[in-house]
Amino acid sequence: MASPASGTDPRLQYTNVAVFDSQPLFRDAACRVIRQHPQLQLGGEASDAPRALALLRNERLDVAVVDVALPGLSGERLLTVIAAERLATRLIVLLAKPSCVQAYDLLALGAATCLLRTASADDFARTVVAVADDRTLLADEIQHALVTEIRLREHDERPRLSPREHEVLRRVADGQTAPAIGKAMHLSASTVKTHLTHLYDKLEVSDRAAAVAAAMRRGLIE
Repeated sequence: MASPASGTDPRLQYTNVAVFDSQPLFRDAACRVIRQHPQLQLGGEASDAPRALALLRNERLDVAVVDVALPGLSGERLLTVIAAERLATRLIVLLAKPSCVQAYDLLALGAATCLLRTASADDFARTVVAVADDRTLLADEIQHALVTEIRLREHDERPRLSPREHEVLRRVADGQTAPAIGKAMHLSASTVKTHLTHLYDKLEVSDRAAAVAAAMRRGLIE
């Protein structure tokens, strides 16, 4: 990630930004962009859930940039924490690719925007500044994914999954066991089993492999 270009909105001063990402190279690059930007200051960084939650609760963060798959603290769960605790931090969720379902669900849950991990330093900085100014900035690829999902939900017959069910389904597709899913999502074994039962019912299947295959056919996961 190269240094961002000059030219910023003079109305904004020292937006406090934190980066929550488990990959050191990406996290270091993102933090460097923040430090070099005249309107932004680094409020902290975290590679895991406990540190991220501590920063979120103890620092006056204006914006947090979080990997959607941060171990132990997914984008969906972090949004739930922010809403439940009425925190003022606005969340930018990092996506590995422009997923229709993920983008729709995250924005519906309250994310300020979604940003691709492959975004340039300029786009990264512009997005943070826009979010701090209570504006939404979406990359073309994510805009297209979002419009596609809106149209699909209007016209198709796909089952409606909750954000939590979507996350469980994605983890099942990644090959995670029920205990691993429960640990990552901070859910009890019985809760994970309940989500799986609901998924099987909605997808009209009876096992994990069939659930993943049905979800892929219907465009619920990629």
